[in-house]
Amino acid sequence: MKVDFTNKTVGGFNFEFVRGLSLQAVGAAEYGECMDTMSRIKNNNFDSWIMQWATTADRVAAFAASEERVGNRLGARDAFGRAANYYRMAVFYALYTDPRHTQLWQRSKDCFHRMIALMDSPIESLSIDFEGARLPAYFVSAGNGPLPTLIALGGFDSTMEELYCWIGAAARARGWNCLIFEGPGQWGALKTNPGLIFRPDYEKPVGAVLDYLASRADVDLSKVAIIGYSMGGYLATRGALDQRIRACIPNSLVVDCGAAARAGMKGLLRNAAFMDAAFKAVIMANVPARWAFQHSEWTLGIRNAHEWVQAYQPFSVEGLTDRYRHPMFFLFSEDDIRDAAAPSADIVIDMLDFMLALKCDRYLRLFTRVEGASSHCQMGGLSYAQAAIFGWLNHVLGDGPAPKPASTAVADLFISQFAKYGGKQGEAKAKDLLSVAQLI
Repeated sequence: MKVDFTNKTVGGFNFEFVRGLSLQAVGAAEYGECMDTMSRIKNNNFDSWIMQWATTADRVAAFAASEERVGNRLGARDAFGRAANYYRMAVFYALYTDPRHTQLWQRSKDCFHRMIALMDSPIESLSIDFEGARLPAYFVSAGNGPLPTLIALGGFDSTMEELYCWIGAAARARGWNCLIFEGPGQWGALKTNPGLIFRPDYEKPVGAVLDYLASRADVDLSKVAIIGYSMGGYLATRGALDQRIRACIPNSLVVDCGAAARAGMKGLLRNAAFMDAAFKAVIMANVPARWAFQHSEWTLGIRNAHEWVQAYQPFSVEGLTDRYRHPMFFLFSEDDIRDAAAPSADIVIDMLDFMLALKCDRYLRLFTRVEGASSHCQMGGLSYAQAAIFGWLNHVLGDGPAPKPASTAVADLFISQFAKYGGKQGEAKAKDLLSVAQLI
């Protein structure tokens, strides 16, 4: 297929390609390998995607093993990192009942573990107790402590290994420990504990992680922050209800998953039977919807469209704003505001209302097209996000300089985007927000 870098629809082939290619910054992708693989893929064909990325991953993993045999540790390390990423990309569209779903996921983890075994500063592989289950985690140490520590959470479909490339390596380079974990509903937790589906009260698994961190002498418990990506923006916000979290970064903010699910089903909500039948027709032509539903069957334990909407009902932080006492940093991507509003303008209004109702210190960052970081979770421009995240963290939890206020042009763009997708109400609320929160 021909790659369209302007197509940023989450769950579509173009976005998932850019997502994988974004890991080139940490050596976990090569542009040439990725473009060649995409040239062999049939557009919107799940089996073609799975087969071609698995073929590339197999080749790179074999190259890594050969480099390791001849003593080239650096070459082997980098190639195992790429193979781990490519296997993750391969499994992305596999149905959870397909044997390849486990096989390719396990190969991704195995290659990642072979990579970290070759690193000068290894990563600890952990298993954290949680209500009789075991949550997989990695601890990326920045050195002798106690040091500030960032808890990193993925979202609906990301893996811990991917998060290391998004934020873990950057944290260590900047003197921060990083604890990356997978909770209920996420890949490793579900594979290890079948049936441990997503749950709305993510402050509980986050609490278990905090209990673990309290046992470590290399963690400064007065400087623990959390970041959540995509749906992890909701999960991390719920996690920050635990007051041991001293700073929270939703990337991006999800206020009410149930409202988003209902909005996504607009026109199909007549009754359960109609919704189920109509949605089956929709997903035949809509790749992102087909992928999201089949992944939800596994992660939410649902079997049809009306159960999908019902399952998300309790996933909300509405009405909880008075419980947040520590600073929050909300990350927005220019094109992602459009995508958030696609089902309903009410979604962007809900975001603005939530941020306006908070009593804690609020900071905002808008990542733009000219930065190449306007996609969901800044895919294609991760270095801009990393710079903003750690600049802010070092300010609010350390002695780092205050972030520079955004230019008037960026402030105007922030307002115009919310006006474009939230109407006059969105424009007014965005202006109100900039009067009480700092855009940096």
